[in-house]
Amino acid sequence: MTPTGTRSAVARTADARPTPTVAPATPPTMRDAGWDDARDAALLLGGRLRERRPGSAELVPLGDALGRTLSVDLRARADLPGADASAMDGWAVGSPGPGPWRVGDPVLAGHAPADVALAADEARPIATGAPVPPATAGILRSEHGDVASGVLRVNALAPGGGARVRAEIRPAGEEARRGDVLLAAGTRLTAVRLGLAAAAGHDLVPVLAAAGADVIHLGDEVVDRGVPVPGRVRDAIGPALPALLAACGLGAGSTVRVPDDAHATRDAIAQATAPLVITTGGSSRGPADHVRGALDALRARLVVDAVRMRPGHPVMLAELPDGRAVLCLPGNPLAAIACLLSFAPAIADGLAGRPLPVPALAVAGAELPGGGSGTRLVACALDAEGRLVPVGAQGPGMLRGLAAADALAVVPPTGARVGEAVRAIPLPG
Repeated sequence: MTPTGTRSAVARTADARPTPTVAPATPPTMRDAGWDDARDAALLLGGRLRERRPGSAELVPLGDALGRTLSVDLRARADLPGADASAMDGWAVGSPGPGPWRVGDPVLAGHAPADVALAADEARPIATGAPVPPATAGILRSEHGDVASGVLRVNALAPGGGARVRAEIRPAGEEARRGDVLLAAGTRLTAVRLGLAAAAGHDLVPVLAAAGADVIHLGDEVVDRGVPVPGRVRDAIGPALPALLAACGLGAGSTVRVPDDAHATRDAIAQATAPLVITTGGSSRGPADHVRGALDALRARLVVDAVRMRPGHPVMLAELPDGRAVLCLPGNPLAAIACLLSFAPAIADGLAGRPLPVPALAVAGAELPGGGSGTRLVACALDAEGRLVPVGAQGPGMLRGLAAADALAVVPPTGARVGEAVRAIPLPG
């Protein structure tokens, strides 16, 4: 079993890849693109969509804003902290040195700043975060002093033998001044960033309306309920898509199921209304695969026609004449999810005006064979040391291995040896 909490080992913040510049001329179709080049193309596609179909903004409560994207810069509504505050439990003392000081009333967190200044021979017990009284020379930490008969003196643990000037005091505005930009427009809101917004006085945050994705499931052989008869398969992608789309920063739009029919495939893509259209299945070149023909009939621009990756080689990216983006996923479940997690976040980043982050790095705990001529995405669990170890049962049409995995290792064509750092895509929880 995977140790509890190991997913965070591949969720570290990484440097951002430079945002590719949108070329003035329409670029040619990228055929058999490299994995990184295809992600760059997805980012540019999202950026073009943003220019042609700018999204709206809305104010939402902090509790509903996780994963959303800021529409404008978020500024501090007050100084942080709002007054000089104690950084430690201890005593606010009126003069530096060894004391002694007569002990007065305590100052607790939540108290209003005092109006009366400390006398040079006075000390007041103070809690972490409480506002320091005027004329406080410094904070003597609780372990550095002793009180007897109402008198405070430093003890042998006090560094330098006494209270130090301005020691353990957080100055007003140390973290931020009122009006400072805390988070830039285009930032995706994580739990910690929402905490910062709350600390800065925000109850509502301005976010972009989540770009929706309409999903078209293709295939005569796919059933959406019950145990399929031989020759049919159960839809294993549809139930996972809403949560996967949310993890990619996208909203779930409409969902339709379409048989293997050229006209029906074309009509379904044409009738979708969301900024992003996602198809599952039909992206290869078999006799029942009609996505390419449908895109051609709709005069779509094919941005990426296949990617040098395993699984997921038949994936495509396209742009419809009205600006909608189309992400064409393979029909095999593992391949479809690998492609979705590779390229949908890049489209969402382009829509939000963000640069494309580099996947986090993790260490290979076992040899990870490469894909020969392309990138190989390997479903991996994390061992007790947070290293990537491949799981079993991860053929393109399987989900059992992926269900036991914590991340997809992005393995270069040459593979990765034990102890070597590789890029990894954390799997949504």
